[in-house]
Amino acid sequence: MDNKILITGATGNIGKELIKALKSKNVNFVALTTKDEKIEDVETIKADFADIESLKNAMKGVSTLFLLLPSHPDAIKFGENAINVAKECGVNHIVRSSGSFANPNSGLFLEKLLGITDKYLKESGINYTITAPSCFMQNFCTTMLNDYKSGAIYQSAGEGKISWVDVRDIAAVNVEVLLNPENFTNKELIITGQESLNYQETINQLNEITEKETKYVAITKEFATQTLVGLNFPQFFIDLIISLNESISLGHFEKLTNTVETVTGKKPIAFKQFVADYKNIWL
Repeated sequence: MDNKILITGATGNIGKELIKALKSKNVNFVALTTKDEKIEDVETIKADFADIESLKNAMKGVSTLFLLLPSHPDAIKFGENAINVAKECGVNHIVRSSGSFANPNSGLFLEKLLGITDKYLKESGINYTITAPSCFMQNFCTTMLNDYKSGAIYQSAGEGKISWVDVRDIAAVNVEVLLNPENFTNKELIITGQESLNYQETINQLNEITEKETKYVAITKEFATQTLVGLNFPQFFIDLIISLNESISLGHFEKLTNTVETVTGKKPIAFKQFVADYKNIWL
C-alpha cells in the first residue's frame, strides 16, 4: 500500500523544512493549511481542526499523519478531533510533533497542554510516534530576532540550560519516521542538539560570530507578565511564554539525547554552526 502522508503545520518552522526534505525525496504527501495558502509545487488542502468534515476530507486515502497542532486556546480539542478523525478514516500511523518537556501531570501550563494530547494519542489505540523537540535554534531568527539586533534579549528563564536543536535536524528525524513508521511504532523520540546552553551562553556564541554586543537580561516572571499584559498579548499566549520560561528555569530543557544521530546517522548541528549558517540574518 502506498504510504500517502498528510502534513499539518505545513507553513511553520518545522513544516517548511519537512516539506523541503520530502520534496527532495519525491515522497507522496499532501500539505494541510488552515488558511487559503498555497505551497509552491506541493498539493495543498484546506482544513480546520475545529471542523470535523474538513478533517475527514483532508484524511481521505491518508496512511500516515504528521500532526503538529497550532498554538491555540482550543489546541487540546483540536488534537482530539484530529486523532478521532484519523482513526475513523483508517489512518495507520500518527507522527505527533510535541515537546521534549510535555507532561500531562505537570502544574505548568505549556507542559500540561502538550502532554494531554500526547496522552490522548497513546491511549487512542492507533499506532503512533511522538517526536518531541527541545527549543528551536531558529527562535533567534524569528521571535527573538529584533531583540537580538536591538541589543538585549529579555527572558524570565534565569540561568536554565536549554538543549537547543536546529529545526533542520528536527525535520530530518521526522522524515525518517514518516518514511519508515513501522520502525518507530509507539515510541517517543526526544530531539535535542549536542550541547545545553543557557541564554547567556548562546548570546555569547552569537556575539562572537556576528561581532555584536547584545546582552541577556534575566527578568522576573512577574515583570515579564506585566510587560506582556501591557503589550496587550492575549492571556493564552502570556501563559505559554511564562510557563515555557519557567520550565527552562527549572531545568526541564537541559537533558541531551542521541536521537538525531541514532535516527539520521548524523550528529546534530552545533549552535555555532547554526549561527554561521544564518549569520546574515543578524547583520
